[in-house]
Amino acid sequence: MSKLLSPEEIATQAGGDATPNRLPSPRVFADRAARLRQLAQGHAMADFLAFAARLADAQQTLLERRGPTAPPDEAQLRRCRQHGMPPLDAHGAALPADWMAVLHDLATAVVPHAPAGLQNAIAALPDFPEERLAALARAILRGDEDLSNPIELALAPLIGASLQVLWTAAALGLATTDIPTGFEGGQCPACGAPPVASIVRIGDGGHGVRYVTCSLCACEWHVTRIKCVPCQNTRGIAYQALEGAGGPAHPAVKAETCPDCHASLKIVSMETDPAVDAFADDLATLALDMLVDEAGFHRAGRNLFLFLP
Repeated sequence: MSKLLSPEEIATQAGGDATPNRLPSPRVFADRAARLRQLAQGHAMADFLAFAARLADAQQTLLERRGPTAPPDEAQLRRCRQHGMPPLDAHGAALPADWMAVLHDLATAVVPHAPAGLQNAIAALPDFPEERLAALARAILRGDEDLSNPIELALAPLIGASLQVLWTAAALGLATTDIPTGFEGGQCPACGAPPVASIVRIGDGGHGVRYVTCSLCACEWHVTRIKCVPCQNTRGIAYQALEGAGGPAHPAVKAETCPDCHASLKIVSMETDPAVDAFADDLATLALDMLVDEAGFHRAGRNLFLFLP
């Protein structure tokens, strides 16, 4: 007779044959836009999600125009694999030379559909100091932005979207073997950015295997289930969900909470809904963040479309 496994044993044993890393789909932004439109239907934040879909459409257009970026040279890739360093370092690397052009192209594409605050910020963009824009971009990459200025706050999602295009293009230039393996922590092994959420995959990802999705380059890395991504704890992990009048409001999305570090990271399940997208479903379930915040857990996921004063 087989014994019942504890959550800790499940976390240790799950996904033993999983692929360590996954590159983004070349259609990642188009798929995200489709999911955002689906989620917008009847949603209290329908206008916001619909605009996010238009922004993702513009990202896809620019990604296809740009194509995969040439990878770092083999010597650098080898050093990164040997020392467990991300080959597309988002924290210390210089901004790509054409990043400002990508930002302006995105602004031009979405301005007719943008909310009033963003339209005003885009109108001011030509006169905005380029040095300050670059400083904002680097701060967003490091996660230490201070966005008290209303124009900077309005532009931040647009800057974040431009950085996603650039780093996703760079990720598409890699092979999965270029990315360090053996790391299940809270930083992307491809670029070093934090996650947006995790996703339980089906199909070619392995049935029931969990991956964590990068907030910047959209690469995914395997993390065993029932484990806190930020601190690696496997004990006392719990799950929170949104309940509606007729049952779960978003049954494919739960918040995984850790009693050790008091972090919360969403987990979206393709087993429940094959159409889920970690980034889109995170945006559509901000009420869940408020729920776990009231329970004393801080949000560990980062969404570059979401900046609050």
